[in-house]
Amino acid sequence: MFAENHRQWCAMGASFLQASVPDSMCQLRLSGALSRGPVLLQVVEHVLPRLNRQHSLELDCGDWLLSYTDLEQLQELLLLHNLKLVALRSAEPRTIVAGAALGLTTQPRMPALQGQQPPGQLQGPEEERAYLHEGCLRSGDCLEHGATVVVLGDVNPGAQIRAAGDVIVWGRLRGMAHAGSRGNAAARIAALQLQPQQVRIASRTALGPGEHAPPGQPEQAVQRNGQIVIEAAALQRDCMPPMKQRASVAK
Repeated sequence: MFAENHRQWCAMGASFLQASVPDSMCQLRLSGALSRGPVLLQVVEHVLPRLNRQHSLELDCGDWLLSYTDLEQLQELLLLHNLKLVALRSAEPRTIVAGAALGLTTQPRMPALQGQQPPGQLQGPEEERAYLHEGCLRSGDCLEHGATVVVLGDVNPGAQIRAAGDVIVWGRLRGMAHAGSRGNAAARIAALQLQPQQVRIASRTALGPGEHAPPGQPEQAVQRNGQIVIEAAALQRDCMPPMKQRASVAK
């Protein structure tokens, strides 16, 4: 048991990257594949003496799954050392949701998909592959594709997404989204924060929900008995579709 625990601790840890220019953020980087929150404070404590208290701090979580409570406890620990956590980046969507709920600036990172082929080596018909857009969609932007659309960033009010498949937003969806645009009533619209102006699935249309989800809870819009309903969603890294390339955005 001791040897097993020792290997586990060696496989995870934290490192500190000093800011290279004044007024920029330092970075606290977590290592260890698919690690979870309960060991976060122990892992971070040993690098605290090296952190620069004159810079804001960004936490790079990698694959770590951290809850709202985990991040809140880390923020409190850092404040005891006069450190201010202001930003977070992660490949784990649930960690991104928790960071956004805590008021941190969040940056989703596209995880490496197991068995994914590089662009140009398609595993099926081109139209069946999802489009990936990295960055925010702003008012006036219109992104349309004949399969699933994945956005790594926010969709602001006035922006539109139309997809023959699902619409998946690793960020805040506050614009308009149409999933199943070619009649697929089983399509869904999922986001880390679902606050749309309007959602449409196949031929059904609904306004966005008036109430927000609890902090840290992704949501999805789906059709149930001919009506669009909002429910909790589990956005897992292994449910991401194979990507084709970055999507173009029309104005």
